[in-house]
Amino acid sequence: MKKLFLLALLPFLFTACASVQEAENFANCTYALRSIEVSDYNVNSLSFNVYMGITNLNRREAAAIKKFEGKMYMNEVEVADVSFSDVRIEPNSYKNQKIYLTVPMNILDSKLLGLVSMGSATVDYHLTGTATFDTPMGEVPVPVDIGRIGSNN
Repeated sequence: MKKLFLLALLPFLFTACASVQEAENFANCTYALRSIEVSDYNVNSLSFNVYMGITNLNRREAAAIKKFEGKMYMNEVEVADVSFSDVRIEPNSYKNQKIYLTVPMNILDSKLLGLVSMGSATVDYHLTGTATFDTPMGEVPVPVDIGRIGSNN
């Protein structure tokens, strides 16, 4: 009876081990805001290219982000929703994920608009959200919270 029980338990254990391994791979990632550039502007909106650096510190396994959903802040003002999907980072390497954001002018006050348009080093950029990846046990969300104050990453 014990052998039958152990045989029935084996597939679950293998699945759990695979999930733990995938979660460990993802947990070995680090995140940073690499750069933020004004790409376009008009009377109604200001557009940015945001480069989010993702480093996979695992030496053997690739990390695959199924989706990322979050919010971008400038000087504590929420300016845009951020999302991307299906990003793969090879073992022991990094990727600069480009994110295109459009911010309506009515969200930015005149002081912040002036600082951003001049490329000022005094703007506090902050990105917070949830990265999600698939495992045999289902989707696993991992919180991500990164910022760049002035010219520092």
